[in-house]
Amino acid sequence: MTGRPDLIQQANELKRQAESENDQNIRDRLVRMAEHYTDLAESKDWSEAHPPTVASLSELFTRRE
Repeated sequence: MTGRPDLIQQANELKRQAESENDQNIRDRLVRMAEHYTDLAESKDWSEAHPPTVASLSELFTRRE
């Protein structure tokens, strides 16, 4: 699994690549991709700070509405 530093590094590389891109459409795509990598890194941080518990997982499978 990719770590947070790798995701941030990839986002920064995409941002640098976008800055040198002449085509506006490609530049916009690269910026969006960089934003996704940043979001993934933040999500990974949150997931590591809030690991699932056995109780919460079992509630998912036993909850009936």
